[in-house]
Amino acid sequence: METWTIKTPDDTRWAVIALSGEFDLYAVRRLREPITTLIEDNGPWIALDLSQVWFIDTTAVGMLVRLVHHLRAGDGDLALVAPRGQVRRILRWTNLTCLFPVFDSLSDMLGDPATR
Repeated sequence: METWTIKTPDDTRWAVIALSGEFDLYAVRRLREPITTLIEDNGPWIALDLSQVWFIDTTAVGMLVRLVHHLRAGDGDLALVAPRGQVRRILRWTNLTCLFPVFDSLSDMLGDPATR
């Protein structure tokens, strides 16, 4: 993964992490600590903006599954925003689009009353 940014939009419980580049073993290692800190500071509601991610591997898929279970155990959730191309295909092929709320855009997620 090349970069990520973290933001918390106003009037929502969600912390949004926007990723870019490859979401792979290297990225998973680099993201563990920031995600743990984010959960401790802001609570168990995380949205991953994947609109700029063009590749995902099995390590990242495994991290997503573990993370959603961890967040839900803390009465939170994990939403995926705008997965494209190979990332969306992998999520569909592994049937993980049924596990996560998946939104086409951040504005769709924030505008959905169920996610506020």
